[in-house]
Amino acid sequence: MMKKFINVLSMGIIVLGLGYYMAGSYLKDKNTEFAQSFNHYNLLAKRSPKFMQVDYDDADKESDGSYTFYADAYDRQGNWHEIDLHSNDDLDDGQLVKMDTKGSYVKDYQVISPDDLPYKLYRMFSN
Repeated sequence: MMKKFINVLSMGIIVLGLGYYMAGSYLKDKNTEFAQSFNHYNLLAKRSPKFMQVDYDDADKESDGSYTFYADAYDRQGNWHEIDLHSNDDLDDGQLVKMDTKGSYVKDYQVISPDDLPYKLYRMFSN
């Protein structure tokens, strides 16, 4: 009886672990609201900085007065990522932002100067 219980429990843990791994692998680069929430705790999503330039043409003003920016984001190597930045701050059009991300989840962000960009991105954003 106890052996059967342990086998069922073990299989349950394996199925849950496999499900978490598959969901984490799939959602780590997705940009839906659910994926962003999941990536906050996703062990498979890497924490890394991403950079974007504020563009109000690619933004929505929310009912509370904040903005959600849908501009292109890039990692240090210049790879494009789809990330939405929600901001209550008064950002200027064209400002550069460094985001502390985990997958598609934005933990924090700060406004930076062009001199703070990695060289590859400096060339991309200055054109």
